[in-house]
Amino acid sequence: MIRPMNNFFVRFCLFFATIFGFIFLLVWAYLSIVAPANAAEPLAQVEAQAKTVVFDSAHVRVSTPYGGSHDFKVEVATSFAQLRQGLMNRTELAPNRGMLFKYNPPRTVGMWMKNTLIPLDMLFADRLGRVVFIAENTVPMSEDIIQAPGRTAYVLELSAGTVKRLSIALGHRLTF
Repeated sequence: MIRPMNNFFVRFCLFFATIFGFIFLLVWAYLSIVAPANAAEPLAQVEAQAKTVVFDSAHVRVSTPYGGSHDFKVEVATSFAQLRQGLMNRTELAPNRGMLFKYNPPRTVGMWMKNTLIPLDMLFADRLGRVVFIAENTVPMSEDIIQAPGRTAYVLELSAGTVKRLSIALGHRLTF
């Protein structure tokens, strides 16, 4: 004959299930009240850090296979904070200015336009500086990923329309 479960054991399990449920409800209530109030703090910290990002300046020459070239004064992004910040929150970019992103070692690179207020042309280049992919007139504030096939060592961001205006094409080279 099978004996019924010990009455003490059943009461013990019910007691701990009740206590666990009560603690869970307390934590949930606390987080629903406190978390939304603190949600803006990390964003404020990121914005404060973004304002302190400083970029080095350099010159980049885009050379055509036919001997022509175009020079740009750029800000250079190499550190994680610089690569993350990029041209976000800029309201303008002069015609012969831009930003150069350097990736060492070369890797698959995905860019987006989140918090970027101006349209851009993006030139993706391999480790030799050869332009392998071009994204023209990217859409400001878009979260769509812009990615070149293969590995990228450099991305040069310029004002939208620069690629068309200067007839920049695949195979042109970036030199620094």
